[in-house]
Amino acid sequence: MENRRQTPNTPNTFNRNKNNFRRDGEKSYGYGKFQNRDRKFQPRNGENKFQKSEGFQPRDGKFGKPGDGKFFSRNDKFQPKRNFNPNGKGKFQPWKKENNIRIVSDMQITDGKHKGKYLQSTTSPKVRPTARRIREVAFKILYRRIRAKRFLDLCAGCGTVGIEAISRGAIISTFVERSARMATYIKNNLKEIGIKEGHGEVCEMEVAPYLKKMWKRRRFWDVVYFDAPTNENNDEALKYFSRGATVNPGGILVIEHHSEMFFPEKIGVLKRFRVVVQGETTLSFYERKP
Repeated sequence: MENRRQTPNTPNTFNRNKNNFRRDGEKSYGYGKFQNRDRKFQPRNGENKFQKSEGFQPRDGKFGKPGDGKFFSRNDKFQPKRNFNPNGKGKFQPWKKENNIRIVSDMQITDGKHKGKYLQSTTSPKVRPTARRIREVAFKILYRRIRAKRFLDLCAGCGTVGIEAISRGAIISTFVERSARMATYIKNNLKEIGIKEGHGEVCEMEVAPYLKKMWKRRRFWDVVYFDAPTNENNDEALKYFSRGATVNPGGILVIEHHSEMFFPEKIGVLKRFRVVVQGETTLSFYERKP
């Protein structure tokens, strides 16, 4: 039987001869136009075998540093890009900035645009700032009610709760504190953090007279946070809250108190919808129906 010569460049051709030609007259190596397993890679002029993109000139004749992004070598380890999301199939999230700030103190802001910044306060044992764990729990429940809303911080102390609300998106926070010394701390904290005067309002006044004054002026807030004093009578303040003083229709009143203290389920127009106990501190959430 006559041996027929196989057509060059067919799938059955295992002899990769450099003299093979395609039908259109163009020279071909192997199975494809650009594949050649026998021939070594010949870099173009000005290129090197570790160069990633065409026409890029290496820096000072070197191959660059590991993780540079423009150069690579076999010994380099993978360097993830900035804002790389390993759980999102390699997608980037530019709206989530690198904000890996460690919260180690109760005087730090726990979240928001001012996260990690320290606040100033007195060292007196009579002053009890709201713990960071309590603030985290409270704002985890109120996060949808805070953004672009008005916040009132009663018995503000050094202003930790109200400043935390501004950091999380509140448009304005009003601080009510009877101590002139603590009111000065609030003003200094607002200035040090960089909060403008229009977003922070400090009032040096008792809680009950302030509620009475705002009730006459018909001024309301979306979220009211009341840190109830332990050794004082809060009946007068509750009397104004029962009328809806300072609480906007559809707004929320949060009372921080000791776990041994008792507050009724209904306070006039306010109705309790949630209670959170954290050790010796309890948060009672009341809502005013529209």
